[in-house]
Amino acid sequence: MARNGTARAWVVCAMVLGATALPGTTPEATAADDPTQAAVVWPVTATPHMTAAALGSGADAKPVFDDDSLAGLFAPGGRLREVVEAGKGRDVSWVLDPDVVIAAQEMSTGYRVAKNSDSASPQDTTEGTGQSAARSWLSALRDAVEGREVWLLPYADTDLASLAHHPGTDTDDLTEVVSGLAADTKKRVDRILGIGTRAGLGWPADGALDSDVTALGAKLGVTRVLASGQGLTPAGADPVTVGSGDDAMTALPYEADLTTALGRVKDRAPDPTPSATSPSPSPSPSPSSGDSTSSPSANASASPDTADKDTVDHITALVKANARPVLVPPRNMSGTAADALGAAIDSGTDDGWLDLQDLRAADDDPVKGTAASPSAYPARLRADELDKDQLTDAAGNLDRLATLSKVLADPKDTTASVHAAMARALATAWRIEEDSAQRTFQDRTTDFLSASVKSLRLVPKTTVTVTSGDASIPVTVDNALQQEVSGLELRVTSSDSERLKVNDGVISVSAEGSASHTSQIDVTAKANGKAHLTAQLYTTSDGKPWGDEMTFEVDVTSVSSGAIAVVAAGVGLIVLAAVFRMRRVRRRNSRNDEPETHDD
Repeated sequence: MARNGTARAWVVCAMVLGATALPGTTPEATAADDPTQAAVVWPVTATPHMTAAALGSGADAKPVFDDDSLAGLFAPGGRLREVVEAGKGRDVSWVLDPDVVIAAQEMSTGYRVAKNSDSASPQDTTEGTGQSAARSWLSALRDAVEGREVWLLPYADTDLASLAHHPGTDTDDLTEVVSGLAADTKKRVDRILGIGTRAGLGWPADGALDSDVTALGAKLGVTRVLASGQGLTPAGADPVTVGSGDDAMTALPYEADLTTALGRVKDRAPDPTPSATSPSPSPSPSPSSGDSTSSPSANASASPDTADKDTVDHITALVKANARPVLVPPRNMSGTAADALGAAIDSGTDDGWLDLQDLRAADDDPVKGTAASPSAYPARLRADELDKDQLTDAAGNLDRLATLSKVLADPKDTTASVHAAMARALATAWRIEEDSAQRTFQDRTTDFLSASVKSLRLVPKTTVTVTSGDASIPVTVDNALQQEVSGLELRVTSSDSERLKVNDGVISVSAEGSASHTSQIDVTAKANGKAHLTAQLYTTSDGKPWGDEMTFEVDVTSVSSGAIAVVAAGVGLIVLAAVFRMRRVRRRNSRNDEPETHDD
């Protein structure tokens, strides 16, 4: 692959700055004879908002989002809408966070929004407002990526460095969760977009590498990585192969100055006054530093954010000076920055000094290199990582999920939604959010699982009265989960088996979603008095107790001998009366049957 040397890069820079070209060389000849070959990355990423919870089950389930911010990003005038529209028709390499595409698909068919951050209940939600915006955005994205190269990042754009720099069992478990999502995620995104996407692209924060980051990337199936040059040797324009064997990957260096400049180009603030014909938007959290958001109704008539001439000229100059194999904007590229970058690459391709290529071609003829040791990783980037406690808390949800899964008749959907939510808690996007944002999002998964476990419980009972002999005592299991449960057994024991015996102390339990199930406990009462029964649910898979035990009082009352005598005497009198009456009837009938005598 043709590469531009240091001398050519110096000439291009001299052109940009207005300096005199080298003797015997004209700018036009340089551009025409040796255009810059580069792939332009077009990122579609956002801060995660879809939680592990859903209202309903099966095909009718509606996912729950922590707020409605994505509705504003997808709507006309929203950042993600403008990024997609700016990339349409240009020969760029689309780089997608699959979670964004899946979130849009879920929103397009109806979704719920949590009323507040204190409740993990799917019932404590309202209808989302962005169904139409998400559907329209997906349509625009399908049109934009058709016939183009499309790459998928690891699910939710996993923060590779955060995982890599905190090794241990927790990290291994979380890495396995992210890796396990890859295959099904790709199939789903391919189906949503109607194309074949490519996997295996990694994008560490700020493009910084070290040996731990590359090793972690290899575990996630990363074969190509976008690199700013930090921690990469040798430095230069060519792609660099780091690692060896199955762990080898190609680092694609990019010019950080261009990324930084594009990151400084912000969208104008949306008009806070809704149009007279638009309904007032529902309240939503303030926009984060990472994603500029506004309500769909406020954005519906917004004009696209376009870059001014000075901004376009500045970005064009940086693109001209590029000697790297890829051009990489920031993850959260604004609509205005996308417009400026689009104008710059149009200028380059029209004038002949830029030759766009696919990302696959950008790794041709790599040189052998190395990634730096973890100790050389930039301190400023390490300060923004998820810390060990956050990773430990995220991994702890696996134990909660395992507990819940033991009693679900079909835990597949719940497992998938929780794993996806756990991966979202590891997103690189959290680096530019407030410190508490990631913890708040992560706590939602923990609260959802804890509340789900508590939703399956024994219904408390008061005192029960039985008479001597055999009887049945009802014990009810309340299943507030939205799906069927099984894999449970109810065990009941008596505090005084001489007075009250439990005949069958172990009963299998199953219950439909959002329903109660009552089991009849057969007992034999032997003597008057009070006894206590203790009921406890257990999981059949491992025999461990589920929830709290329930103890209630049983009052045994026998029938007294005096009462029996009275009843017997009454019965005897009735029988005697019946016999006496029958005898009188027979005597009368007997007299009536005697023959009459006549005198001659």
